[in-house]
Amino acid sequence: MSSPHLPVARLLLGFALGLALFAGLYWSLARGGQAPGLAAALLCAGLGLGLAVAIAAAAFRQTLLLVGAERRALAAELEAARAAANAGDAQLQHDRAWLEAILRDLSEAVIVADRDHRLLLFNARANELLAPCGPVGLRRDLRLLLEIVDADAAFAAARRNSCAPAQIYVADGRGPFAARLAWVRDPAAASDAYVLTFGTGDAAQGETAAALPPRPEFFDFDAQRLSPSDAALADRPLAALAYCVFDLETTGLDVENDAIVSVGAVRVLGSRVLASENFATLVDPGRPIPPAATAIHGIDDAAVAGAPDAPAAIAQLKRFAHDAVLVAHNAAFDLAFVERAAKAGGFAFDNPPFDTLLVARWLFPDLADHSLEGLAGLLGIAIGRRHSALDDALATAAIFARLVEICRHRGLATYGELAAASNMALDMRLAAHKLSRAGGL
Repeated sequence: MSSPHLPVARLLLGFALGLALFAGLYWSLARGGQAPGLAAALLCAGLGLGLAVAIAAAAFRQTLLLVGAERRALAAELEAARAAANAGDAQLQHDRAWLEAILRDLSEAVIVADRDHRLLLFNARANELLAPCGPVGLRRDLRLLLEIVDADAAFAAARRNSCAPAQIYVADGRGPFAARLAWVRDPAAASDAYVLTFGTGDAAQGETAAALPPRPEFFDFDAQRLSPSDAALADRPLAALAYCVFDLETTGLDVENDAIVSVGAVRVLGSRVLASENFATLVDPGRPIPPAATAIHGIDDAAVAGAPDAPAAIAQLKRFAHDAVLVAHNAAFDLAFVERAAKAGGFAFDNPPFDTLLVARWLFPDLADHSLEGLAGLLGIAIGRRHSALDDALATAAIFARLVEICRHRGLATYGELAAASNMALDMRLAAHKLSRAGGL
């Protein structure tokens, strides 16, 4: 853009030239004292003044145009800045609403306090637990409401590792509660804080878990290691991927000899569960279903009469999944049955997988219960009829969608990054497995 000072310089130059022409001609011609000379001088002076006025008018007009253009450009920049600020505010409001929703729905108590033990944040579960001990409010001294056992050691461990186990008692004597103490460091070291997260020992939940014991964790350390087939998949954002979340019910827990009795699946796009896009079928296992298995999932021999066999059912699941990423909880167990049925049917089912159990182990390493029930309770997700393949798949899908959102806030945005995190959780599990075996020798 031209400088606004240039037209002003042209204006002054035009005036100077006009005046110089006027003065010079008038002086030279008027000296003769003749009327024609005087008239010619006046004519030339008039032309000079006209030229000066014309140049000045053009310069003034250009100045106005430039000033107007600059004002419009400035207005556009201000509007763009305002729009960006509004977009930032909207994102902040969205993130805050998302965080509040998570905190509100958590079955665990969550408390955030500053280095002086003043309350900065607490969820409804924490308020319910602490309210009998006195008013719970922001900036209240947390030490009046609860006690951290051996607090100095717990804080020292949390500062070293960012997270450490702890035990707490509520001020009215209830406890102890097993807690996680996480230390949040500020780069400027001016506003450090800590987070206390702990369950409250809900007896009703314990009875439900006892009545329906979770499927034992199953690990195939070679099969579960994720290796994206190409760089394009590794670089694809998690939010842009399609997922097929599935669950199986079986005649038992032996992946070599037991058989599938039902399949349920649902599609997920990014972190959006498409509950209406689901697939479910009973499966004829080709053998009697043990009464102990029927007692868990409610499927008996009469229910599967006429149902497709395992290869046919898994072929239907493959068509439903298409090229989506497969997701299951404790996925190695389900995938072992899927691969055996696919092999019997003469086809490959090699979609890239994710295991919500491994993802949750990486995100919440100190969580005591990584079962489907444990994660659903942590994230405030309701499970329909437990051990119904479709209901369990829907619950797993809701859990996975929430985990994807948490991963995004933790800086994991692509398939490759989450695959690396899953592999890290698998390596930790493998190390614990080897240590356990070594200790048993």
